[in-house]
Amino acid sequence: MSYSRPRYIEQTEFGRSWTRYSAKYKLYLYREGGFDVHDQPFRIPVLFVPGNAGSHKQVRSIAAASSSAFVKMVGESPHLVDEGCVGYDFFTVGLNEELTALHGYSILEQADFVNDAIRYILSLYPKTRAKHQLSQTKMALPTSVVVVGHSMGGVVARTAFTLPNHIVGSIHAIFTLSTPHNNPTASLERHVEDVYNTINQFWRRGFRNGTLDDVSLVSIAGGNLDSMINSDYAFVGDLAPSRNALSVLSSGINDVWLSLDHQSILWCAQMAHKFSAMMVRIMDARQPTQLVPLDERMAVMRELLYPSIDGEVSEGVMDKPMGSESYRYVRLADNDEVKLHPVDVRALADYSQTRSRKARALHLLPLHKEGGYNGQVVQVLYDPQLFADQPFDASQTNVQLALLSCNRNSTHNIADADVNVLCTTLSIPKVTKLPLKRDGDDPNLPVHSLHYIEYPLSLDQYEYVGIEVPAKPGIQGFLQASLTDQPQATEKTIGNTQLLVQPLTIVPDQKLGVRSRIKLNVPEDPFIVYRTKLVLRRNPATALSQEAKFGPVVRQSDGRRFESKFWYDQRTLDLAIHGRGAYLPTDSEPSNKTVSSD
Repeated sequence: MSYSRPRYIEQTEFGRSWTRYSAKYKLYLYREGGFDVHDQPFRIPVLFVPGNAGSHKQVRSIAAASSSAFVKMVGESPHLVDEGCVGYDFFTVGLNEELTALHGYSILEQADFVNDAIRYILSLYPKTRAKHQLSQTKMALPTSVVVVGHSMGGVVARTAFTLPNHIVGSIHAIFTLSTPHNNPTASLERHVEDVYNTINQFWRRGFRNGTLDDVSLVSIAGGNLDSMINSDYAFVGDLAPSRNALSVLSSGINDVWLSLDHQSILWCAQMAHKFSAMMVRIMDARQPTQLVPLDERMAVMRELLYPSIDGEVSEGVMDKPMGSESYRYVRLADNDEVKLHPVDVRALADYSQTRSRKARALHLLPLHKEGGYNGQVVQVLYDPQLFADQPFDASQTNVQLALLSCNRNSTHNIADADVNVLCTTLSIPKVTKLPLKRDGDDPNLPVHSLHYIEYPLSLDQYEYVGIEVPAKPGIQGFLQASLTDQPQATEKTIGNTQLLVQPLTIVPDQKLGVRSRIKLNVPEDPFIVYRTKLVLRRNPATALSQEAKFGPVVRQSDGRRFESKFWYDQRTLDLAIHGRGAYLPTDSEPSNKTVSSD
């Protein structure tokens, strides 16, 4: 549940001189109590379009969360205002709660009104920007509006591009929530299907001929709990290239990890916070579009919405030095909280040359062994409590270990206390969060998560890869790291009837590291559920001496990066996937029919 203090200011000057639908539809400016003290818009314009039978008041949760995120960001980094981060003005349209999903002409009329509303909104800023100057840096006058559409509101937003009154370049970013992009949810009228065919053909051609090159389209769907629309239809990879488009279900978004019903996707606190975090990262009022360039904003949205574990290996390389460190080898007492393979060598920071005077222990994994290498990828799984100065707070998002590449600076034996090692701090790829959340856990409580990274190694340049952890008494949390070969998925192709005859047993082929990956080539059908039993075999030598720090975490994903699900500490899993929706146009590209589990 999210909270807001809304005010809706009707734009009474937006009348018959601006739009022929002034008697039917209305335009409002949203104002958040405690944040917006002026009734005039002067920040970055956003237009919210509600869906079938929707209300203009549905904007309140994401607008309030965006205001809160902006205040927090500027409070921590005031200089960002000079870099174009000035916050958002949320406008919202009242569309008479029409049943847009059932009436094709309503889609066209609402889209026509949206174009008129955008033209009016942009006309307000020459006066208001001059009156409310937020920064010494000159801000550009807006030439475009960010559009957020819920349900059929997303279809209306895309339809606006096809109409004669659309101003080219007036929309550069569309965000949709639970929108059936590919096909109408209920085909009760032929004209609804005609509108869908027209706008989808327009969008496909627009990216081919370059007219939509700078437009980004993000589609977020709720998944299984959304009984109003088929979330399969929210996938936009068939409508726009990956450079411009992104589709994801809420169950796979970091810090959301929930399936959301059709209405709660607007007011769910986790979703509103993630959406607002994305919005504040892409604003730039110095540009006429009021946004960072397309490639940069798509990178931000992929970072926030996609788990980084989707890639085969994280995009890290060992030739990006961030700074140098000097460490002195010492003998340290065993620390049961840090487990590494192969057996590590430990070093203590030499405080005269390090960036911090906090006690830090460096654990060194030897890259080389007689006759070859210990592995090509380092996998690190850790509890962020290990690095926290205070008791764990689930809201902490910036906790991160230090990863270093190291060489000996002496010919002495490795165990000598006066031998030095020189290390270079590496740029660490994005951390993947693994939620420790069971079915039935209270969704209102914060979810504790483990952090995981994979890092490819440049084996010829360094002797060790170093992992730096605090050296302090009463340490909390744990860290486990290993060197492994280039991760490969264990792949199995399963026929339609094979599992009806007998169960299939799969054992990962690769040397077991922190992460194992299984890829199933199975029919992509939402009516099929694959019941899976997870069997763990512990090493008999350590089963009695070591207590398990956590249960197994399983992640399921499809081949399109569209749907992800997590299971924690469960031995029986029902794997189901949103496949391709029925009755899609024949010119849509086929998708990969795979289910991947980590």
